[in-house]
Amino acid sequence: MKSFICLVFVAAMVGVNALSEEQYRKAHVFAAVCLTKSNGVTRDDVRRLRNGDFADVNQDLKCFTKCFLEQIGYMSAEGKLEEGYAVERLSQDRERSTVEALVKQCSVLMDDPCETAFRAFECFYNGKAAIL
Repeated sequence: MKSFICLVFVAAMVGVNALSEEQYRKAHVFAAVCLTKSNGVTRDDVRRLRNGDFADVNQDLKCFTKCFLEQIGYMSAEGKLEEGYAVERLSQDRERSTVEALVKQCSVLMDDPCETAFRAFECFYNGKAAIL
């Protein structure tokens, strides 16, 4: 169940309506890895984030977000957003120039990589209507 919630978490971030069987399988594995590494992140925490509730997000949940973005290839281990990869993936069925603008807007490097990941997720979540 935790991995399904995490899968929906990714879908919420990028505005995906349906995931292929292969994407579902990969997300399941990625979620398991990140939940294993997380410290005290609950299904409710992930559900709140998935639903756009960004109040009271603790460092552990921010680091969960970083782990997940790393797993799906949107962030390097050093905490830098992989803008080219994100644009490539998100523009497969969307207007490329709009996706590029959103990715650029959401690619703000913070001092803490977990904070960078969280802010990117929040930005993608809030901006996903522009690319749908």
